[in-house]
Amino acid sequence: MVSGLEKSDLPARSADRVRQSLLIGTIAACAALGLLAAAAVALSRGRGALRGSGAALHGTVIALTALFGLAVVLAALILLQAIASRRRESALQGTIRRQTRLLQEISTVSTMVELLQTCHSQAEANTVIHGALPKLLPGVGGALYVSRRDDAALELQVSWGALDATQTFSPEDCWALRRGRPHLYEPASAAAVCRHIGECGDTCLCVPLVSQGDTLAVLHLRQARAERLTEDVQRLASALAEQLSLAVGNLRLQETLRSGSERDPLTDLYNRRHLKISLQRELARAQRHGFPLSLIMLDVDHFKAFNDSNGHDAGDEVLRGVAHVLKRHTRAEDVACRYGGEEFLVVLTDCAVDDAYSKGEAIREAIAQLHVFSRGIALPRITASLGIACYPQDGERTEDLIAGADAALYRAKSTGRNCIAASNAPGDIVLFESRARKPAGSRA
Repeated sequence: MVSGLEKSDLPARSADRVRQSLLIGTIAACAALGLLAAAAVALSRGRGALRGSGAALHGTVIALTALFGLAVVLAALILLQAIASRRRESALQGTIRRQTRLLQEISTVSTMVELLQTCHSQAEANTVIHGALPKLLPGVGGALYVSRRDDAALELQVSWGALDATQTFSPEDCWALRRGRPHLYEPASAAAVCRHIGECGDTCLCVPLVSQGDTLAVLHLRQARAERLTEDVQRLASALAEQLSLAVGNLRLQETLRSGSERDPLTDLYNRRHLKISLQRELARAQRHGFPLSLIMLDVDHFKAFNDSNGHDAGDEVLRGVAHVLKRHTRAEDVACRYGGEEFLVVLTDCAVDDAYSKGEAIREAIAQLHVFSRGIALPRITASLGIACYPQDGERTEDLIAGADAALYRAKSTGRNCIAASNAPGDIVLFESRARKPAGSRA
């Protein structure tokens, strides 16, 4: 069978055969005329120079003239054939270059998509994107902005090329996000420039990344020196936006599922499941490197009575307020969890017992000064009791440390609440209560 490519070459091959036949025929005719001219000259010599010399000479001139004309035609045909061949070769090389570039784009996009599908975080995806997009869009600067939540500000994730990209902007600052389709700005056109770009003399293209009806991100491209973005670049940008939107949507879904399985929905703190995994990991790290690890267990004082007096909605607001305090007073490497009900537990990495006391006192004071409102009404002030346990003094297993912190918390509550206790400290119980200012002249 003849393939589609071979069928498309049949007319060209037929034309080549016709030109070859014509060329061979022309050469044969010239050779025949040359033979005829030679025969006429020989004949004129045989019959005598005077008799018939004029007719033979006339015939020779005609034959040579015809031969010269055919030679000119032959040269023209050869020249035209060479020009046509050169044009076909140039067109073929252009097609080969375009097909090669297209195959390279497909290969690079395929590799990028495959890697993005295996990414577990936006940081990993940023590394993949930064390696692929400059190769796919040579000479074009760009940036990728991603929104963590719907209608939230878009944050810069990755940029490349000579581009001074802004770090964050509102969805209202981008015409592509407002219109829901690509927006091209050219200095010579009447199109409006996006506010997140500002005054700019470059050609800019913003392509929104939409997944399942939600706008997740925007791909921003910029061509310097007021050059136009070619149609191939715009086509490729749309194709890339489609693939990137799937990747960003997948990462957001993973983050939502991971957050739902690891975080408490009321306080947005980690739950007990995440605590168990994190505590085992941090304890193993502390044992390996030989540094201390402290646990603070916290309980809101008289929380049941507070709920009975003010309602469960007010109690929920109190728990959110306590969670906010814990977020403000813990480091990025610490782990703050809702342990259950009104109990919270904080894992302090590389933290000795004295530092844990200072941290606990700061948390206790912040909770005592907390102003909580429910439905516009100020709620009564609350306090909290805290218990501290530290590795290695209070145990080398997670169960022992949690039990030690719980026992210390129980002693703090039985001592009078709104204080801190430790399972293993000088005096067994250490209180951090606010001291009233003593009168002048009194003794310590």
